[in-house]
Amino acid sequence: MRRRWKLGLLPLTLVLVITAACGPAPTAEVVEVTKEVVKEVTKEVPVEQTVEVPVEVTPTPEPLDAISQLDPSGQEVTFWHVSTKIHEEVLTELIDEFNETNEWGITVVPEYGGYYGDIRKKTLAAITAGTPPDMAVAYQNMVSEYADADVVQPLDDYIASETYGLSEAEVNDYYQAFLEGDRYPKFDGKILSFPPNRSMEVMYYNKDWLAELGYEGPPQTWDEFAEMCEAATDPAAETSGYAISPSASTFAGWVWTRGGEILNEDATEVLFEEEGQEALAFLQNLVEQGYAYQIAERYGDQTDFANEKALFTFGSTAGLPYYDAAIEGRFDWSISPMPHSTEEPIVDMYGPSITVFQTTPEKQLASWLFLKWFTAPEQTARWAITTGYFPVRKSAAQSDRMLEHFSENPLYAKAFSFLKYAKTEPTLAGWQTVRDVLEESIVAVVTGEQTPEEAVSESVGIAEEVMTE
Repeated sequence: MRRRWKLGLLPLTLVLVITAACGPAPTAEVVEVTKEVVKEVTKEVPVEQTVEVPVEVTPTPEPLDAISQLDPSGQEVTFWHVSTKIHEEVLTELIDEFNETNEWGITVVPEYGGYYGDIRKKTLAAITAGTPPDMAVAYQNMVSEYADADVVQPLDDYIASETYGLSEAEVNDYYQAFLEGDRYPKFDGKILSFPPNRSMEVMYYNKDWLAELGYEGPPQTWDEFAEMCEAATDPAAETSGYAISPSASTFAGWVWTRGGEILNEDATEVLFEEEGQEALAFLQNLVEQGYAYQIAERYGDQTDFANEKALFTFGSTAGLPYYDAAIEGRFDWSISPMPHSTEEPIVDMYGPSITVFQTTPEKQLASWLFLKWFTAPEQTARWAITTGYFPVRKSAAQSDRMLEHFSENPLYAKAFSFLKYAKTEPTLAGWQTVRDVLEESIVAVVTGEQTPEEAVSESVGIAEEVMTE
């Protein structure tokens, strides 16, 4: 199978923000959640091989900055999002509350833009037509694409505004690694998007089932993972070890946990070929032995896991509420980092941000005021508690409300503790193209259309093309 790819509608540039992590190996169970525990857990996620630096904001001119002289009263702004089901319900509730209570009479109009690939295509088409939305959800690599067209509004001046901005204490209350992930070195280090939440890729496993098979806990290595998948597989009962949901984020985790990298530090060289082939060969063997299978429809892995047809799945921590609702307490289950051959676990931390497009000064300000409100401690805590995402403010994570949520939801607390193992994918403009081809590569290997070597070689070629654009 040969695939030809067009690398996007806009010029592609390189921006790389990679986050690595370190820390002690996770324990099988969650310790009692206290303020001291949360403070330890909520230490800044380190940026790889760098020293954490506070987010810098442009000094406010005297006597009054230009942003502060604007009046956003009565503005209506559109917001393209990707939320569905529970997430869309709470997003709509929050937007309605902002619309009813903000002092300027600003109205935010939400519109579902499809899943990430869909909203990217829709946004690129709108940019080409000269009609972008006022705000849109976007991963950082997507923001870089939009910024190449010079249609993204930097947020530094809004953050620094005397009237509408954030105080120094408020800026420092955000997790700095999250904010730094929305600062784009290629574009003069400007903040071109803002983080509403973050989540990470984890392994879901059935604790009761593992115990029945004679195992005391989840696999720590990939060999143990294969062994447990084999033990769980029973053709007569139609059970299997692993329900595969093809994902570029899962692929990144496979590479990192085998000691590999996706790109080098300055994004000039593709590095995932060796470990990528190893990971796909491992997957191919599981499928050929009948120990793993590809799901037939989106979220089929959640359904099969809940119906005890699959022992393991991999997915976002944002899926915790969905798993919980599907399982309905019928068995004991948990999460852990991926199996690994590295000294410490590694988890892929990700999450879309919200970018503001250049429209009018008043609409841009109105959009910023919504972002400021949405990421305030009370709102980010509510959004996190309802959706399974992580809050973006330290004070929110340490609030009584969040501490109670940690206590009542030990799996969420356990997931939050994995932040110290976090690492992020490349944020190149056009990286979505690479993500798409990686997912296609997983499918091609699972279905036997390509060998692991062919699939990874093609993916490497696409990644190299993206990097040279």
